[in-house]
Amino acid sequence: MRVSRKTWGVLGLAVLAQVGFSITEQGIPALNGFIKTDLGVSAAIAGLIVACFPLGRIGGSYAAGIAADRFGERRVLLAGGIVGGGLTVLAASAPVVGLCGLFFLAGAASAAATPAGGRMVLAAFPPHRHGLALGARQTGIPLGGLIATATLPSLAHAAGWRWALVFAGVLTVAFVLPLLRVELDSSSATPGAGPSPGGDRDVRLLTLWGSLVVVGQYALLAFLALDIHDATGRSLASASVLVVAAQAAGIAGRLGWGWLSDRGDRPRRKPMLLVLTSTGFVSALLLFAVPRSAPLGALLAVAVLAGSSLVGFQGLWITMLAELSPPGRVGATTGFAITFTVTAVTLTPPVLGLVADVAGTYRAVWAVLAGLLACAFIPALLVREPRDRLAT
Repeated sequence: MRVSRKTWGVLGLAVLAQVGFSITEQGIPALNGFIKTDLGVSAAIAGLIVACFPLGRIGGSYAAGIAADRFGERRVLLAGGIVGGGLTVLAASAPVVGLCGLFFLAGAASAAATPAGGRMVLAAFPPHRHGLALGARQTGIPLGGLIATATLPSLAHAAGWRWALVFAGVLTVAFVLPLLRVELDSSSATPGAGPSPGGDRDVRLLTLWGSLVVVGQYALLAFLALDIHDATGRSLASASVLVVAAQAAGIAGRLGWGWLSDRGDRPRRKPMLLVLTSTGFVSALLLFAVPRSAPLGALLAVAVLAGSSLVGFQGLWITMLAELSPPGRVGATTGFAITFTVTAVTLTPPVLGLVADVAGTYRAVWAVLAGLLACAFIPALLVREPRDRLAT
């Protein structure tokens, strides 16, 4: 079945909106050092301020999914982007307490991004293109992160972190405004009544799987450069090249895993889920075992392998969640799962940082990660696809 130009246009708008949301989401942590220095607070207080944004996402994800099911994904994306970006701009002039509150509310509004954006793409594409389309939509997350890390610290250095925050909020609003120029099929908005996604065994299994694998994504972002810097003496700037390579591989992975899972007239996703889990597990073992004296090219290859799976998993994961959802509950199901993955994201840096402190080496992070990914095989093996559920 040929996909129309209008359908690809919907995907483009969804990716653009996700980039806008991610600029703020990933830009705020990039400003952590500037916030700490300017406000004269401890590292713990600065970390708490930054953590208010993902805490807001935890609180808002399920509600945003229900709203997308009830009122339509376009409206919820617009509202989330405009409100979230506007609150981020307001936060730029707030004192510490107000900053925490506004970051929390901005995070709650920005929680609309994946439940509503994923629902919009799913409704536009036929089933045999869901993996590629949703994988492409998820590339907006690392793309937004790359834009944020490339621009906001430089702007903060030149003009102050508050102006960088204003810039991030304005971009978030600007990137969702193109949705005003299109009219999506109003029939995609359906009543959100129905059973809770938490009552579905397979949704719970996929949620557990995603919560384990996402630890790998944020372990790479938080600790890979520090590990190489600590073990080899390379500068952080030089070691960060590996993180950039992992991010780039993750963008390709989000497309690739989804595209591979679309093969055939009646695509099966579970085989790719198992291959992806295996790839992530092997990459964690390699991150632990490869000598830090190895050539940079070898370390780069391991970073690319890790990024392709541990950063690239989200497209396939969102696709499987969406296809398991009952009609009219795609947003709620996605929002339910994201509530738990964002919780895992929030806990990953402090918990794995404590592991590294206790062990005295960042290599311990990769050992723990390998153990978590070994556990991820259990839900990956037990989860059923929609056609298998009908057969039982």
